[in-house]
Amino acid sequence: MQKDPDEGYKWQAMFVVSIGIFMATLDGSIVNISLPTLTKYFNTDITTIEWVILSYLLTISALLLTLGRLSDIYGKKPIFSLGLLIFTAGSALCSLSATEGQLIAFRAVQGIGAAMIMANGPAIITYAFPHNERGRALGLIGTVVSIGSMVGPVLGGFLIDWVGWQSIFYINIPVGIFGTVYAMKSLKTDEIHKGQEFDISGAFFMFMSVTSLLLGLTEGQELGWSSHVIVGLFLMFAVFLFLFLRTESKAREPMVDLSLFRNKTYSASNVSSFLSFMAMFTVILLMPFYMVEILYFSTKEVGMALIVVPLLMGLVSPLSGWIYDKTRSILPGSLGMALSVLALFSLGNLDKGSGFWEIVLWLGIVGVGMGMFQSPNNSMIMSAVPRNRLGIASGLLAMVRNLGMVTGTAISGAVFTSTLQSFQESGATYENAFLGAFHSAFTVSAAICSVAVLTSLVRSNKDG
Repeated sequence: MQKDPDEGYKWQAMFVVSIGIFMATLDGSIVNISLPTLTKYFNTDITTIEWVILSYLLTISALLLTLGRLSDIYGKKPIFSLGLLIFTAGSALCSLSATEGQLIAFRAVQGIGAAMIMANGPAIITYAFPHNERGRALGLIGTVVSIGSMVGPVLGGFLIDWVGWQSIFYINIPVGIFGTVYAMKSLKTDEIHKGQEFDISGAFFMFMSVTSLLLGLTEGQELGWSSHVIVGLFLMFAVFLFLFLRTESKAREPMVDLSLFRNKTYSASNVSSFLSFMAMFTVILLMPFYMVEILYFSTKEVGMALIVVPLLMGLVSPLSGWIYDKTRSILPGSLGMALSVLALFSLGNLDKGSGFWEIVLWLGIVGVGMGMFQSPNNSMIMSAVPRNRLGIASGLLAMVRNLGMVTGTAISGAVFTSTLQSFQESGATYENAFLGAFHSAFTVSAAICSVAVLTSLVRSNKDG
């Protein structure tokens, strides 16, 4: 029996996409551990140096849709390959930075490359794998994301101690060069949809809208939510979003085909994804503070506990994707969200007497729940769109994830800070005030996740 030529290609595509996704995810986490070192090296403050992270994330989020649409018009292979090349060049420039301003600017260059990778990775996988294998394939990509998240802090700490902060960027260069060459040689040239126009006005309005929203959310805690700057940014977001929607509704070739959102599966799955990442980032933001300031665990112990979430997500994601491929049932994913609700509520009720393994148990359930949900949900999103819109769907998938992360961080931070202040003003000790604020933030997070359970149940495979 002759071997299917596509059988070998789909795993080549998986390999090269995994290289790109791994590097982009790794650089989202490896830099976090370098912030104290960078602050001392450049003799600056944390408010300035945090832009090393923000410039990367903001650039990615603002460009995902635009680059996804460009790949639908000009092909996924050239955009993805160019993204690997730009990311590699940005890494080299970051390692040569002489000032914090240069590093922040070159991180934005990295962000452009990462956005090109993230906007095309899931689309390439969806294109390469048959319908009945997409859940497992996208689950494997989820595993790569989890590995990148786990390895980043550990590898970063080792490299910074032994070689210096520049080394966290050096390591991308050989991998990036190999990935670029391999992508150019192995990826198939996909169909070019001639005659399609790029909606420049829509792209501009979307860029300004997303940038205004993210700047408002990231700086709101620092400047105050009622400050003129933050209010102005949110007003800009609303105005540019209105202009974007109006432009898209009239454009002959819109950047985002708004009719996609009439598909119940597509809309509900994107909303569920947004809410799930909002809820999960309460854990990432607040658990380290609780474990260090209330339970007096070491940083190493905090890392060991938190690594359970991406570890179990990475293990469960391919399995849940495989189950979805076989059953086409939405229920396991919705059950995963329900498990996450239980875990978030339980984490919020931890106190000063809670033990390490109790924390690990509930963090593990968060990881299992998110792993059960993400792969089937992503498969539904990517299967609900026509092939000539896979790029924009892939970009939107990543943008929704990033917006959920930033929004979740902003909301949980705001709830925690305001509640902590309220308890302290009423005379509570810092420890009791912290636990009260911690409980409030996780209650809000569990409520958000509960809404995600409901929206995930609205999905229907008939649409996909």
